[in-house]
Amino acid sequence: MEKHQVKLILSLDYELFFGDSTGSIENCMINPTQQLLQLLNKYNCKVSLFVDAGFLVKLKAQSFDFPVLEKQYQTIKTQLKSLSSQGHDIQLHIHPHWQDSYYNGNTWVINTKRYRLHDFNPEEIYDIVQSYKQELESCSGQAVFAFRAGGWCLQPFEKIKLALKASGIWLDSTVFSQGHSDDPTRRFDFNTIPKQAYWFFDNDPLKQQQDGYFTELPISATKTSPLFFWKLAFRKRFSSHLFSTFGDGRAMIASRSYYIERLTKTTYGPVMIDGSKAGQLEKAFQEHLEQANQDSIFNIMGHPKSLSPYSLIKLEQFLQLHHELDSITYQDLKHLKNTFIPDLNKRYS
Repeated sequence: MEKHQVKLILSLDYELFFGDSTGSIENCMINPTQQLLQLLNKYNCKVSLFVDAGFLVKLKAQSFDFPVLEKQYQTIKTQLKSLSSQGHDIQLHIHPHWQDSYYNGNTWVINTKRYRLHDFNPEEIYDIVQSYKQELESCSGQAVFAFRAGGWCLQPFEKIKLALKASGIWLDSTVFSQGHSDDPTRRFDFNTIPKQAYWFFDNDPLKQQQDGYFTELPISATKTSPLFFWKLAFRKRFSSHLFSTFGDGRAMIASRSYYIERLTKTTYGPVMIDGSKAGQLEKAFQEHLEQANQDSIFNIMGHPKSLSPYSLIKLEQFLQLHHELDSITYQDLKHLKNTFIPDLNKRYS
């Protein structure tokens, strides 16, 4: 098999939890990101953060009433600016439920009835994307052009397409091969995607279109047996500190069918460094190499809130084993913008 240099993207969704306890910014965002950076710096590896910008907007809006939120806002902004100055990447992640959530003086009251961007009307979608992107750029000092949908809820893409275009978002990195969810709150279907490192599209991220405005850079995927999830459930109940996540909040509860499927069938998911899933890195990489071409990009993801000591151990082992990987960020991929069409950076209606 011909060998190609494989590029590595490490893309993390930077956010709180959305269950009945959001956790703290220190334990879910600031500290785990800092621990990750200490590791990455040893290997000259960069990280791309998809930042939950709706949280920043809400922090800023309510900081006038709650000084503690102003302090949190400034702490996050300081970390993002520092990351930018070190050559790391800051891009847009949207969890629009922040529109309906609020701080009550003691804790965040989370309302996920409108969890998907699609749950809003076109004008609201436009305003959300525009305001979230502007806030993120003011915090990071970087131009934002890439997007990852919250909960992977990207479909139907046509409903959010014009708002993304109007804000100059042209690169998406949400889909992963054979991924699907029938959860009523978080539904998506990526069962059939092009078998390429990236592709252009316009109305449907799963269908290549040569003159499409958008570029899709998929997250790498791997298949997982039910045994893995049984072990995961055991570790959550009886695990040592090694598998305990740094985050101190609780996740949203998924539908019953979500858990049953993972405990009874082989499923596909994104390659992650979250918790026990970091143990799949080497297996997933070898699967990736079997299909690699000259444009090969191994795009692994995670969440600072879901990292654990085990995550960092397995990631370091992986980086030690694969010095040949070329670490890049989305900022290094501006050449993937489709030059076949003009850059329509204006408002659409």
